Amino acid sequence: MKKLMKFEKYKTKEEEAAEREDKVQLLNDLLMENPLHVDNDFYLFIARDEFKEAESGLYKKTIDIENMVKIEGDSQSLGAIQGMQMRSMFQHDCSLYHIWLPKELEHDISGKGSGSLDEWLVELINKYKMKGADQHGKDIYKKVINRKKQIDNYNL
Repeated sequence: MKKLMKFEKYKTKEEEAAEREDKVQLLNDLLMENPLHVDNDFYLFIARDEFKEAESGLYKKTIDIENMVKIEGDSQSLGAIQGMQMRSMFQHDCSLYHIWLPKELEHDISGKGSGSLDEWLVELINKYKMKGADQHGKDIYKKVINRKKQIDNYNL
């Protein structure tokens, strides 16, 4: 069994702060690289499937949104992302979704759940929500990571 030295186990506060700053910068770059950021805001939310009875007696599948969190390129958003990812991993009846919505809807959406959202907004979110990363997001992530490596290599 290998013995870990003190410097292998723990990071200094400066190293932790630098690592966190790198993650915040990466998040900001990812948001700014997406062409949707000009007219839209990025939201992250935890939701679960829900079935509501219609007037005809049939059931309609919809989602129960807990809280719409607007993600920006800052430290608070990074903490919210990490907390929501952790919660969705351990709570099996819910999933983590993301969506780009127009900036005009911020006051109607930000910080609200499906109980306080209008029905048409819940249907819109249910229709266009995404789980995981789409191909465009993966491409942007690779582009940003490669650019950071080049900056580190060439000291630009």
